[in-house]
Amino acid sequence: MAEAAIEDCYEDSAQSVKVQITDESFDEILKGSRTNLSHNAKCLRYCIMRKNGLLSVDNSIDEENILQIFEIIHPQIKKDSLLDVLHKCSREMNKQTDNCERAFVATSCILRELQADGVTDI
Repeated sequence: MAEAAIEDCYEDSAQSVKVQITDESFDEILKGSRTNLSHNAKCLRYCIMRKNGLLSVDNSIDEENILQIFEIIHPQIKKDSLLDVLHKCSREMNKQTDNCERAFVATSCILRELQADGVTDI
């Protein structure tokens, strides 16, 4: 099951390091684990984000696509508030050089900041 989800997933833009993941790490993602993820689970998250347009070509947060998604799944979140969160989390993410860590930091930050703003159903 895990193999099909990461088909053609690579940790780097040169596509030289293929994401390797165990069923246990895949289960971490499926169960909604948000902290203490294995590196492979973080890489799976990176892959999912890339494949769904949440990260741009340079592996930064794709604000436009994320805003569009949030308009559909969380219309109660004000665009300006979400943009503030995305900008803050982009700064945190940019401190990382590893793409898998960047994706993990971005999602962790976004979830943390939205929860701090009172969004609990995320």
